Amino acid sequence: MQNGKQTNGETKLDVQDVELSFKKKGFRTNLEKILILFSVVALVVCVVFIVLYVNATKEEKLITSGDTGASTSGNICLTPECSIAASRLLNSLDTTANPCENFYEFACGTWAKKNVIPEDVSSYSMFSVVREDVEVIMKIVLEAPVKADDPLSVTHARDLYRSCINQTYIDSRGIAPTFGLLKELGGWPVLGDKNGGSWNESDYDLTTLLLNLMKYNNKPLINLYVYTDSKNSTTRIIYLDQPDFGMPGRKYYLNGLNDPMVQAYKELAQSVAKAFEADSGTVERDMEDVVKLEIDLANITMKDEDRRDNFLLYNPIHMNKLKDNYTVPAEAMFDWDVFITRVMNIEGVDVSLSPDETIIVRAIPYFSKMFDVLGKYPKRTIANYLIWRIMKNRINNLGQNFQELVTEYNKAIYGTSTPRARWRTCASYVNTYYGLSLGRLFVKEAFDEEAKKETLDMIHNLRAAFGELVDENSWMDDTTRGLAKEKAKYIQEKIGYQDFILNATALDEYYENYTAKADTYFENVLSNLQRSTIDSLRYLRFEVDKNDWGTAPATVNAYYNSVLNRIMFPAGILQPPFFSRTQTKSMNYGGIGVVIGHEITHGFDDRGRQYDKDGNLKQWWTDAVIQKFKNQTQCLVNQYGDFSVPEADGMKMNGINTLGENIADNGGLKESFRAYRRWVESRGREEAQLPGVQYTHDQIFFINFAQVWCGNMRKEDAINRIRTGVHSPGRFRVIGTLQNSADFSRAFNCPATSYMNPPTKCSVW
Repeated sequence: MQNGKQTNGETKLDVQDVELSFKKKGFRTNLEKILILFSVVALVVCVVFIVLYVNATKEEKLITSGDTGASTSGNICLTPECSIAASRLLNSLDTTANPCENFYEFACGTWAKKNVIPEDVSSYSMFSVVREDVEVIMKIVLEAPVKADDPLSVTHARDLYRSCINQTYIDSRGIAPTFGLLKELGGWPVLGDKNGGSWNESDYDLTTLLLNLMKYNNKPLINLYVYTDSKNSTTRIIYLDQPDFGMPGRKYYLNGLNDPMVQAYKELAQSVAKAFEADSGTVERDMEDVVKLEIDLANITMKDEDRRDNFLLYNPIHMNKLKDNYTVPAEAMFDWDVFITRVMNIEGVDVSLSPDETIIVRAIPYFSKMFDVLGKYPKRTIANYLIWRIMKNRINNLGQNFQELVTEYNKAIYGTSTPRARWRTCASYVNTYYGLSLGRLFVKEAFDEEAKKETLDMIHNLRAAFGELVDENSWMDDTTRGLAKEKAKYIQEKIGYQDFILNATALDEYYENYTAKADTYFENVLSNLQRSTIDSLRYLRFEVDKNDWGTAPATVNAYYNSVLNRIMFPAGILQPPFFSRTQTKSMNYGGIGVVIGHEITHGFDDRGRQYDKDGNLKQWWTDAVIQKFKNQTQCLVNQYGDFSVPEADGMKMNGINTLGENIADNGGLKESFRAYRRWVESRGREEAQLPGVQYTHDQIFFINFAQVWCGNMRKEDAINRIRTGVHSPGRFRVIGTLQNSADFSRAFNCPATSYMNPPTKCSVW
């Protein structure tokens, strides 16, 4: 989908930290060359001392419950790259911790002590480190001098960055840039006649207001979008779903207005209105009513736990029947047919609909009650709420005084105390809207082209390992087993970046309707929102191009898309500790290998299994096999649901909402370790030891897997993950997965009585 947010059918790894290296051949500045030479000399000296130390202590045993079996002499890799890998691995370990009792503490204990959470983020992890380094590269290429052969879209990306980074000019403009937007929306009632107020109740029309908000990709009441048809993955269809809200998730609203976090949200809304010079008394009353309305709306949305069965969310209806199923009172001033038709006729979209156009409703309970909730509030409150929702997002694009209000709110919700560095915010923003243009610069600057081939080889090995696990599966019948292997074979892989981004003409054609000016940041933001809306809707009648993937290359994450049956690994994630051509295969398989296996397994988790090899929502498993699958997965629900999160004062994790990711974590680890051992067997010998590392490569595999998830998080972030997250915190992605791994227990000789080797092990794949 071009430049639009994929709304359903896609899962992501949610990698939140790592260490980046500049790998582009031939690109070295003089400073880098000097630093590299110095580093190599220093490393060689370190290696000599390490080897001497290893030989002097080769009779010592590791702090494990059993003998590691590691060789401390013989074939040792003494290259600078091996020394760097060894240093990274050892510097995170806490060898005072028993790996068979708490492997996360063993693998990450020292890293956690050395890495304090920065004040501008709610968590910090290995993934964060990688993302930060990628952002540095984005900054470098965005601030680099313009080249004669730069595509126009690259120039626009740099202009957007310059407009964003110029905080002084943004401050000088104050709130004036918002006046045109507020006028277009009919005015913000809370402001009275000041600064974008001028709201007139007699002119109020809910259909028109929602349409105008939709033009700027704002959907505070009705989430309408166009996406691949779940039951016919070659075509697109219109979906209606419940909206997101101003706070991170519905569970934040369940305790009502007196909840401290809801109070912080209300205070933000009131402070923003006051910054627009609204009357204080009016603000207090109006914005409290706004939050009450938002609480009521959040309470009629479906629980996340009830949205995992995609068959129950696929409810087709003809457009002209919506008014019969979801009755609209006359006083609501809303018409389903008119709203949807006008949305699809937005300039640039221009798609005609018939009265019997098929619409997929994904939130029947919400739409059944939505107008009942709205009926409890006057038009003024509804208008105030809808305008607040777009302004809540837009205050991030205004002056420093508004940033201070957001920072105060973020303290309560996320525990952060300072805003992010402006250049990081701006680089990330450019990556959102010009991700392929920025990606062109990124891959030229820092991507190792050989990584694509090696990653593809690993994907083939992981796919074969998954097939073996399916063959060994005891709860599937032969027919379903065959179909599962066929689906795995059909999974399409995308690695690094789309080739066309290196073609200036093709890249400019992709962004032909996008533009940016170097001095008007707020207007650039509105333009981007309009273009993203148009691009997300106008392809309704186009056949789905299954070879197109719009993921920004400078992304540190990985994805599986169920309706396309595709796995994606952008260039940004192909960095240490996930992957490097110069680190050991044990580290690569413990890093990116597990990620690859994770994404493959998503095709067979509790939601991915609902789609066939072509990406169609279809029951291709028998009822008996489905029931056996549910029995197997209940073990994981119970296991992860019993973990207490210390950062959240012992709150228990949600084993249901995290089920899909936990299935993928467990399957991915098992597949990658098997693929690694197959690779070792094929070459006939173990890899060379890392200098100073007394661990076998099997153990290094598990250590690197765990160290990918090293991290620290604030209490607020821990609570947020429990309330809204689909990923388990890093600690439990390590502990939970390894508790279920017999391979891990063998590698570290863990006794049957140890915490990391429980007698009951959950296994789905």
